[in-house]
Amino acid sequence: MTRLLLMRHAKSDWSSGEDEDFLRPLNQRGVRDARNMGRWLAAEGYLPGSVLSSPSRRTRDTLRLLGEGAGTSLDPRVTWDDALYLAAVPALLGALRRHGRESDVMVLAHNPGLEELLGWLLVDRASVAAMGKVFPTGAVYVLEQAEPVTALTRGGSRIVAAQRPRQLSE
Repeated sequence: MTRLLLMRHAKSDWSSGEDEDFLRPLNQRGVRDARNMGRWLAAEGYLPGSVLSSPSRRTRDTLRLLGEGAGTSLDPRVTWDDALYLAAVPALLGALRRHGRESDVMVLAHNPGLEELLGWLLVDRASVAAMGKVFPTGAVYVLEQAEPVTALTRGGSRIVAAQRPRQLSE
């Protein structure tokens, strides 16, 4: 079995005054949530061997804060891929194929693409729909599948863990 993690960036600050979407920073909740998610990933043994990330400011900030929460720098594990900024399913799958890592990869990117990819990958989509909002900011899904991450197939994955920042702050 191989492992793939999907994570949406933490909550961004729409009132930051930044006009360009790509440069929008995290808000205070996003900063807290990203650190908490880093602690959770480390505690559960889900820190990825490599990270494939959109290069937007909010994904960069999320990744830095994940590392702070986990007590380690994730920088050496990161590949920044411009194609992941606001990417749809075909671009996300293409980036994973180009990345070449067959297992233990985290994709850190944006919605709606991540939510669509999750639905495309899952054997049981109904279980996710029952959760309410499928991919809130900062959420992580840990998936397993028989095929390598570079050769994912529709409906070939199952969720082994899922976490949302709100669950950690309750």
